[in-house]
Amino acid sequence: MACLAGGAFQPRAGEGYLSVNWLEFFGDSDLTAAVDAMRVVFGATFNLRRNGRFVVLNVAGVTRRIQETTDRSVRAEHLPNDDNPSHAGLIGYSHDDTEVARAIAEMVRRADLHPAVG
Repeated sequence: MACLAGGAFQPRAGEGYLSVNWLEFFGDSDLTAAVDAMRVVFGATFNLRRNGRFVVLNVAGVTRRIQETTDRSVRAEHLPNDDNPSHAGLIGYSHDDTEVARAIAEMVRRADLHPAVG
């Protein structure tokens, strides 16, 4: 099991959702190719670091886990922008809701982690 702090899955203060990305947007059924496409999108806007990681999780699994463990309901919504057409948001909890963030962090396994720099 990977060890991630729940804070990695908390929305930023003042934002109404956790910023995520929709890998299927890239139209590739191959996970490696989709993560590579994500690196390109992120690399154009952010300084990716060698020790950085992307976490790839199934949205249905995440929303189900949150419902089962916290009795809350969240949803994913595609929120594209000019810099990132794959941008999406996990909506339904706030920056202060550590219980939801912790539920997501507990789902992450080593195989779900991908280096930010390929």
